Parts: sequence; structure tokens; C-alpha cells
Amino acid sequence: MKGRLPVLPPSSDSQARTRRSRDRLTVAAAVALITGLVLGGGGWALAMRGTGCDGPGQWLSVTADPALAPAALAAADRFNAARREAGDCAAVKVAAADSGEIAGVFRDGRGTPDVWIPDSSLWPDLVGRARAGGAPSVASSPVVFAMPNVPANRHHRELERRSWGAFLPEGGGMSADAAFRLQLPDPARTGTGMAALLALQASSGAGRGALDRFTTMLRTAKTLPHGKGVDAVFDDGDTSVVAVSEQVVWRHNRSAKDAGRRVATIYPSAGTPYLDFPFVVTTADAGRKRVAERFLAELRTATSVADLRQVGLRGSGPASGSANAAPMAGTEPIGGTRTSRDAPRALPVARPGAAAEIQEIWRKLGQGLNVLALVDPSGMATAPMPPSGGRKRGRSEGTRLDAMRKALSTGFTLVPDDSSFGLWTLSGSTRAAPYREVLPMRELGARTPDALNQRLRLQEAIAGVRPRSGRRPGLFDAIDSAYSEVERNYRSNELNVVLVLTAGGPRGEERKEVERTVRRLRDAFDERRPVSVVVLGFGAGADPALRRVAAVTDGGTYKIDNPGTVMRLFLRTDQLRVCDHPRCPD
Repeated sequence: MKGRLPVLPPSSDSQARTRRSRDRLTVAAAVALITGLVLGGGGWALAMRGTGCDGPGQWLSVTADPALAPAALAAADRFNAARREAGDCAAVKVAAADSGEIAGVFRDGRGTPDVWIPDSSLWPDLVGRARAGGAPSVASSPVVFAMPNVPANRHHRELERRSWGAFLPEGGGMSADAAFRLQLPDPARTGTGMAALLALQASSGAGRGALDRFTTMLRTAKTLPHGKGVDAVFDDGDTSVVAVSEQVVWRHNRSAKDAGRRVATIYPSAGTPYLDFPFVVTTADAGRKRVAERFLAELRTATSVADLRQVGLRGSGPASGSANAAPMAGTEPIGGTRTSRDAPRALPVARPGAAAEIQEIWRKLGQGLNVLALVDPSGMATAPMPPSGGRKRGRSEGTRLDAMRKALSTGFTLVPDDSSFGLWTLSGSTRAAPYREVLPMRELGARTPDALNQRLRLQEAIAGVRPRSGRRPGLFDAIDSAYSEVERNYRSNELNVVLVLTAGGPRGEERKEVERTVRRLRDAFDERRPVSVVVLGFGAGADPALRRVAAVTDGGTYKIDNPGTVMRLFLRTDQLRVCDHPRCPD
């Protein structure tokens, strides 16, 4: 045909090269698996094939997450071979390492690769290398629910329907057991774990009940032990669910020798986060950037997409059409014999700043409590608590101070012995001594000088707090002093808090005191040794000045309508950890 070269039959050498090329991905995957097992899932290197270049050239170092690395190696082989045939010495070197480990390398700023392909765009956003969603995706894998086949046959419809809200008791009841129990990879180490937490947060909605819903789900979630995979779902009962990537399920089911150890894949109907494998160019060198652009194009070819499917991944991004088809087998939905080739609806949780936010929440959830409670028994403390929902108007609820005493007394019984608490009250006797130290800060299980323990002494002390007439001055100076006391008794890896209990409402004319306290606490707050002020306004919202004090210490305020609200706070002290504007509305 005019303008075309004749098509020649393939030579035996060409056929051999084709077979070698077809087998290369399988060999690379085997090497990856073996090395990953030897190193316990840590980083491993993929040696670059010989480039055949003796002269100078552009070398591009690429570090890819192990989930993608075999496909990236195959693409690099093709890329290097094509460059060699063209007489170009540009070459790509591929290494594999866990995304969380390389995030640490970027934090240190030494030995960073020219291109980084982590499993999730949450990682480069976390370390300031690329805004979430700002780098092009080269592969994807939705986060799915995995269950053993027998319980999945019973529960899959409900789990699909309720999606990420399935880990909250239906109806949102705070005391009921969740219908399903979630296990997830460690969010501090994995993109899947971070994405799963963000999905839980998104499913909790907005408004006043969002914090309750989110922390209830967090409290029921368990972290998978490092190195433990989908098989953990067999060890935790009929309603246990593991949140993992679709690729992990695919790998597990392909390697399971016993059909009874295979798991079912359940796709949340309301949408799910994706691991999006962003192609993050970190080099500033113009020549290497050009090589990176050409290598990105290679990763997006039809051959590379086929390689992705061979390692259990979908194509780039959840909206990339046919390239986003699922692997052919191993992730079949319940009740069907074919895989769910259509991409599940994406839940867009990877927004800028989301990774840092969710990792900070997760860090705080692992902390103990180190609290100094400051009770203000003056002003409106003798006013009655407003009727709670459903009660007849006019029925006595007790005073606001009664509610404070009841809440603390019950709360002290609901937190562990290794939590540390102290108690002060606002005396207002003089501005020089606006507070009274009732009990110093000690662990609740610690022995006191009178041979009791701190918990019992606190119970006695709180019962003895009496109302004081009028609005006593000095609350802000007392908060300032309490803040200094917690700083002196600071406990690392714990949540260090000044917990202020007041009758709420306006504070009156204390402007100079307020400004002095805000300035002092703003200067004193140290993100490396944080001490936060949390204000509970009983019967009315906290005064705006108290909100300012809480805000400059990364704390928050609550309006308490009944003592049960505070009891839930103590029962779920993770709310105090998660509590942060705007999730702590009055």
C-alpha cells in the first residue's frame, strides 16, 4: 500500500523477545513478592536492566509503591529499550518502597527520588510535595469491604446500602453496639488507612451530631497488625469487615489455596475512596523533567494498562473510562460470577490538607488523658438546667452546678486508671488568688496521702463544691494559672487539657483580663507540646471570650444541655481529642 512499509513476518528472534517481554512482568512480580516477604513488607529495590549506554545521559530515579512497582518496572524496560534503539541514553531506574517510608524521606529532605509514585495523593499532600489531586494518576484501586463468603452472603446487601455508615449503630444510638466492626490498615503508615478514616468522617455528615457519629465509629474501629492482611477478617466474628484496596483482595483470592479462605468484595453503594497512585515529579532539573514526561506517557499506554490489570490494579483515576476496568477475576461481587468491571462511585476525600488533619486526629486518638478540671460555681451556677428534649416544661432538672457535679462524678468512673486528673474551683476571693486547688493532678488509680486513690478523692471533692453568689471575677486569670499548671505537669504522648466547666452565658466586663489571657496563651501554645483549653458551658453556650481562649490553644467549646452529654464525652474521650473547630460547635 502506498506510503507504508511492507509488514514482515516475525522472526524467531522477534518472537523470543516478545515471549521474554510477556514474561518479564510475571518475573518482576515474583521477585517483588519474594523480596517483600523477606523484608517483611519494607522497601525493596528493582535493579534497572542494562541500558547499553556508555556515554552521558539523563538518569531518572523513580520510587514506586510496591503495589505498582512491577508494572512500573515493565514500563521502564520498554521505555529504556525504545530510548536505546533511538540512540538516546535517557534511562529510568525504578525502585520500590512503602509510601509511608518515602514520605519520611521527603520530610528529612535527603535521598529523595526524581519521581515518586505513592499509593495515594494523600502522601505528597502530607509532605508538601503536591496538593491532593494535583498530580496525574497512573493507576487506581478502590477501597472496598472484605468479608468471608458465608457472612457476606447474609450481610452484603445491608453493608452495601449503609456503606461507610455501617459502622455506626442504625439510628445513631450512642449506647448500642455497631452492627459491623471495622478493621483497617494503620492510617499512620498506609494510604488505605487514611482514606478509610476520611470516608468515615465524610459519612458522619455535618452539623451538631457529626462529631458524635464520627467518634462512635472511630471507637469501634480496630487497626490491623502490621503485616496482617485480609485473612484477619476470619479471626473476628461474623460481622467483622476489613477495609482494604481492591488489589489486596485480588491478590489474596488468587493466592488462597483453600476456597474457604477466600473473601468476598463488597462495594459501598454511596461511594468509596480510591488509591490514585499519583505521578509526582520532584526533581527541579529541566532535563529530568522532560524524561519524566516521556515516562508518564509510557505508563499511560495500552500495554501499561494491561500490565496494571496483571497486578490487580485499575487504570488511572476513577473516571478514566475503559482503562479503569477491574482485574478479570478475584474481586467478584456477591451473587455474581463476573467481576464488577464498572468503577465504583468515587468518594472525593483526598482534598488539600485532609491527610494532615486525619493523621493528627489519629495521633490524638492514641493519647491518654492529662486533665486539670476548673469548675466555676459562681454566677448562673444556681440557675436551673433547661428541660432536656422530651421532658415536660417546668419539671426540675436541678441546677447547673448540680449538672457539673453529676457529670464530673460520673465521668471520673468512666476513664481508665492511667488517666491523670486534678481539680480546681474558682474562688473569686481576690484577684491575686482567684482559684482554689482542691486536688493536684495525679493518675486516677494513684494512691493519695490518706491511703485512698485519686478517683475516690475526686468523687468526694466534687460533691463538696458549693455555689458562690454573684458572678465572681478571675475566671480568665484562673484559666491562665491552670494552663501553667498543666504545662508543669505535661505528659508527652497524652492529651493535655484544661477542662473549664461554667454555667455559660455572657461573662460581663472582663475585657482587660480576657485580652491578657488570650495573649499569654497564644504565646504559650506550642504545637510540639500542646496544652488545650476545652470549655463546657452548662445550660447556655460559652461566652465568646471563652471561645477565643479555647481557639488560641487548639481547643474547643461545648454547650451542655444535660449531664448526659458530658458523660458521653468522658465515655468517649476521643471526642476531646477530635474536638477542634469547626467540629466542636456550641
